[in-house]
Amino acid sequence: MRNSGTTEILQTTGLFVLGFGLFMFCRRSDLLPMIPAMIIVAPIFILRFSRVLPAGRSILLTTLGFVLAFNIALWGIFDMGDPGLSLVFNVVRSTLIALLYSMPYWIDRLVTPRLGNGLVATLVFPSAVTALMYLSSLVPPLDGTQAKNVFATAPLPLLQIYALAGLWGFVFVWSWLAACVNHAWGQGFARRPTLAAGAAYAIVLGALAGYGGLRMLTAPEPSTVRVAAAVMPAEQGGPQNMTQVFDHRMTSPYAPTIAKIGSMTAAAARAGARIVAFNEFAIVVTEAENERARTAFSRIAADNGVWLSIPYAWVPETGKGANRHMLFDDTGAMKVDYQKRFLLGFADMGETAVFTKGAEIIQYADSPHGRIALSICRDMSFPRFALQAGRAGVDIMLTGSHEFPAGITLNDPHRAIENGFTHIRPTYDGITYAMDPYGRLLGRMHRGLGEAGIMYADVPTRGVRTLYAQFGDWLGWLSIAAVLGFAGRAVLRRRSTS
Repeated sequence: MRNSGTTEILQTTGLFVLGFGLFMFCRRSDLLPMIPAMIIVAPIFILRFSRVLPAGRSILLTTLGFVLAFNIALWGIFDMGDPGLSLVFNVVRSTLIALLYSMPYWIDRLVTPRLGNGLVATLVFPSAVTALMYLSSLVPPLDGTQAKNVFATAPLPLLQIYALAGLWGFVFVWSWLAACVNHAWGQGFARRPTLAAGAAYAIVLGALAGYGGLRMLTAPEPSTVRVAAAVMPAEQGGPQNMTQVFDHRMTSPYAPTIAKIGSMTAAAARAGARIVAFNEFAIVVTEAENERARTAFSRIAADNGVWLSIPYAWVPETGKGANRHMLFDDTGAMKVDYQKRFLLGFADMGETAVFTKGAEIIQYADSPHGRIALSICRDMSFPRFALQAGRAGVDIMLTGSHEFPAGITLNDPHRAIENGFTHIRPTYDGITYAMDPYGRLLGRMHRGLGEAGIMYADVPTRGVRTLYAQFGDWLGWLSIAAVLGFAGRAVLRRRSTS
């Protein structure tokens, strides 16, 4: 008996260490390399760990595991300029994310055992993960969707799942894999349950891959336009880090920065670009310089005969300014004047300390090169916000970005497949890219901090319409309904057996 108890302790400890240890590699980290596929592998072992323990202990230790994993992996990611503030911000943020990731395991542990050993019970865990990830994407304080890109670990044909169900398709599919493996594991990998779970999963995944391959095979060949994604250096004396704007209201030296914007636009025009898009905070001006800067942007667009996308910010000495993104046509006429909606921060911390939020409305303009929409950085982390562009038939999305912390992956690229537009993201201190509506990378550039550069890409002038853009987050809502249905069934079965 003692040996049996010791073996069980060693097994559960091994599952805990393996599951949460692997999980730490699926997020960006200053301590560990990022291996996105761990978002698929790690839940298999975490789910097994959760299921072999009594419910109360399972919930407690699973939560502890996620709290430790997130706080270790994400340690010190955000430097808020003050050591104490940075510590509090990072710990609170990581713990909130940990609780979000723990909840599906709570639901699975309480509900799945009461549904028997049928294959339908494998749907509890993926439904719970999808439902909670979807709900977390609707509003801050988290980063739009904590699922982000890591769930989308797949070859290009399978990435077309985005066009059907958005990111939630990947959340469900990969979470279901963990449930299917555990369905067989819990029954000792007996032949019948293993084959049943494996066959069901293979059929669904094969159908999705077939759909994706057919979608890409039948993709039209549209006309293209050359776009320049320009990344501005921080001019001498100007802000390099976002915290300099938040904490010190630092602005750019006006004349040299405007001159640099003009020279980079001219260089792009000479290279054949018809659309020139800059990164977020291309210039930060005072309130007194605001109108002067807007006039200068108009002149630069007209002088070079390009459609100019220019994100900039103005900050007053006291009170709040705005983080804006403007679009001028090739005559210098202003077509879009957009204000960032999803600011990074809360109360008097981060962007919300110096900027006011814009309306939660995607703005766009029709051009000879297609329908062009604007957003800024974190805005594209909110799928429901980007969905407006898909429903409006946007062809090209321009998202100026200033990464904080420094970007090491493509941020929010697959909004392109979801909504059928080409996504161009000029990025300071991160990766600049252009991605077409099928997820094909048309251009990529990674400059060091403060290093200027221009990426050119010939992009489609017409987007494609997707089922996701038409029907929206149907899988998120279906998952919520499924969780409630499974929970209700579990309660009824408990009462009938008590």
